[in-house]
Amino acid sequence: MDQETISRINKTAEKFWLVIIIICTIATIWFIVEDGWQERKQMVVLPFIAIAWYGFRRYFRKKMERQ
Repeated sequence: MDQETISRINKTAEKFWLVIIIICTIATIWFIVEDGWQERKQMVVLPFIAIAWYGFRRYFRKKMERQ
C-alpha cells in the first residue's frame, strides 16, 4: 500500500473512534440517568477506553505522516 492509502485508512479509523466516543458517552449518560449512579457507575470507563483508542490512532497517524 502506498502512503496516501494508509493515511486515508488511518483518518477513517480516527473518525470511527470519534463516533464510538459519542455513542459510548450518550449510552453511558442514558444508562446512568435510567438506572442510577450506583448501578451503572462502571460504565464511565467505556468512553475513556474509546478516547484512548482515538488518541492512539491519532498519535500513530501523525507519527507516520512525519516520516
